[in-house]
Amino acid sequence: MKKFILTLIVFFQATLFAGTPIVNQFKSPTEQLIKRETWRVIEKNLIQMKIPKKHFSYFNTISKEEDWGHIGYHGANQSFRIYQDIIRYIVEEILYIPIPENFHFFRIPGDPDLNLNSITEFKAYWGVFDNRNSLRAKQLLSLNYGIYSNYNESGSCSLNIFVNNKDREIDYHAQLEPLFKKLDIPLEAIDGLMKIAAKRLKGARGILLQLVDRSHMGDQKGEAYNFADKHCYPSKKGGFLYDDAHLSNHIERIMSDLYVKHQLNVSPQLRLLINNRYTLNPSCYLEIKRWDFYDAKTVEAYEKNMREYVKNLPYNASKALNYREQLLETWGL
Repeated sequence: MKKFILTLIVFFQATLFAGTPIVNQFKSPTEQLIKRETWRVIEKNLIQMKIPKKHFSYFNTISKEEDWGHIGYHGANQSFRIYQDIIRYIVEEILYIPIPENFHFFRIPGDPDLNLNSITEFKAYWGVFDNRNSLRAKQLLSLNYGIYSNYNESGSCSLNIFVNNKDREIDYHAQLEPLFKKLDIPLEAIDGLMKIAAKRLKGARGILLQLVDRSHMGDQKGEAYNFADKHCYPSKKGGFLYDDAHLSNHIERIMSDLYVKHQLNVSPQLRLLINNRYTLNPSCYLEIKRWDFYDAKTVEAYEKNMREYVKNLPYNASKALNYREQLLETWGL
């Protein structure tokens, strides 16, 4: 009992400080969840969601990537992938800004709606934590800690969205129009790009984005999650704040035996704040790996066709230069 109380005191004190010391071997959220709930229970629920058993080995391969800095997963439909890629190709081929392979844009960079630069600023501006408002929803991205998290909550399970392509419907054509207007690119080009994508990416499957905070690389204190603690918060369904602890504290809880034994709980979800300066910055500490069900040749052909189409688009060179300079200044490049 004394040990249990002492452990709880340590976790309570940890809520006051950002970052997690890298002192032990990382225990992944997926492995810990399986120990806590048992694979039998998780598998039963996944099958009820119509997630094919033949993919389980693939999911386990993905989860092996979880290590220090791992934040979580975001499941999305294929339309979101196309939206992300169109932004990337315009930034690379028209603005001439190279983007790392393991980085993807969640929104159009430079959007004036995305200038809250930390969770502290978000709280000061809104006074609440949730995504029950269209603008707050635009500023937040929902995530699960492990690949099987929310295995019993289909609408909040990133894996279900990934496999069954069941993300909420969004008009990405309308979402992309401000970017095309900003550069005087004909709006019909959006339709052209989407036709290429529809031809090359066939099948009803989505994407899974795996987010990692690399701020611990070279950190003098040997701490992880200092970046994530500034731009993420533990949440309930709907984006409501779970508690006042830092995200890093919830990662510490997940890694504990108390969590496995159901003596300590964590938030069912988390939220990432999307902002121009940091989380839409390709040079930030955020690494974003994309997983899908397509073979390499299919993806290569799709990307080649999309990129070539963007290269041949007419645009306003002066406006492109101004936009480029705006982004480079925002990103500190």
